[in-house]
Amino acid sequence: MYRLHVTGPTGVEAEFTVGSATLALDLALRSVRAGMCWTAEHLAPERVQRLTLSALRQNAANAAANEAERTLLDQVEWQHELQSSFALN
Repeated sequence: MYRLHVTGPTGVEAEFTVGSATLALDLALRSVRAGMCWTAEHLAPERVQRLTLSALRQNAANAAANEAERTLLDQVEWQHELQSSFALN
């Protein structure tokens, strides 16, 4: 399980608990594009581990056990790159 806490510049806060590392990465990347602050944690049974964006990406890549999950991860990353390029233009 992964928990993301997102805070907007106006003080709006949201917390998401999801079972997929890819979904957690997608939420984090969307928060980055929206200019929001976020934190992510991996909720392992033995301990809670705080994750950077790089670690979240690595967890998602490691958890992509089949072709469908790898395709979903590729789509999340592609969408982030695409949306980020719009912001630069």
